[in-house]
Formats: sequence, C-alpha cells, structure tokens
Amino acid sequence: MSPSWKALHGHLPVTIDPIQLAERGARLTGTLPVKSMSRLASTCLDGSGDVLVDLIFERGEGEDVLIMHGSLRANLRVTCQRCLEGMALELEAMPWFILLRPGARRDSIEAEPDTLIVDKPLSLISLAEDELLLALPMVPMHEASRCPAGRYIAAAEVNKMHSSKMRKQSQSPFSILSKLRKSR
Repeated sequence: MSPSWKALHGHLPVTIDPIQLAERGARLTGTLPVKSMSRLASTCLDGSGDVLVDLIFERGEGEDVLIMHGSLRANLRVTCQRCLEGMALELEAMPWFILLRPGARRDSIEAEPDTLIVDKPLSLISLAEDELLLALPMVPMHEASRCPAGRYIAAAEVNKMHSSKMRKQSQSPFSILSKLRKSR
C-alpha cells in the first residue's frame, strides 16, 4: 500500500475477509472519505468529510458463530427538504451481522439478526456505504423549531387561523337578500 493511501484511509484495507478477521478477533478503526462512496456522496451537497469506522470482528457464543458489529459515523451536508437550504446531518449506523460461509447451517443461530454470507473478500467501502445509506433518513429536514422555513409555516398557520375566524364572524353574502325578502 502506498503511504498516500494509508494517510487518506486511516490504515483501513480496501477489501476485508470478515470471517478471517472474526477468527482472529480483529478490530478495524479508522476513516474512509465520503467522496469514495459515490452513492452516499450524491446525496450530499459536497462530498467532503470522512466516515469514522469502528468495526469489531469476534467469535460469538457457539463454535461456528462469527460476528461483526460496530459503528459507522459521518457528518454530512445535505439539503433540507422543507426549506431547501443546506443542513448538517449526523448519520450513524450500527451494523450487526452473523458471518456465514456459503452452505453453512443457520439452525444453531437462535436470534435472527442480519446474516452476511461471505464467499470472497468484501469491499470495506461498499459495506460501509450500504449501511450508511440504510441509516439515511428518507426525507432529511431541520428540526421544525430550527428550520428557516419555520417562520413561513408559522405565518401560514396564523393566516389560516385568522381567515377561519373571519369566515365564522362574517355574514353570508346572501344574508342581505334574505333581509330584502323579509321586508316585502
């Protein structure tokens, strides 16, 4: 590996063999650039920033139970879908997988968490990107009290309440006709 790659990726490998890492009881910590995750970067205003990776690979309870779990964290700049302005989004994914080889029996696994069938080395970037995309909110928005569009929403609510009140207080336009009819 070149030193520049190590500096950019925090000594994280490009591909991993999760089963081998779990058998050794390994832990991967470091950063991955958001710009290396094209699908995640396309949801952002800019592709800057890093994903903090902390993954633990270990043996679970049982002879053939191998587990991968940990956290992935990123601070992204996305568009608020309420006001259409930029906003900071703290994104966190907590992957938890039981690692299986192809053809392995799942009978001995009592709880049914997500399973990952591993038959070849996996791209760490793709794995992290998939998990972060699953954690991404469907409609990112500022908190209602902090959204710049909040003042327009509040003004619209006041206008709605005012016009509703006015409708109740105002007379019907045909009420004058009924008075004319009564006077005859």
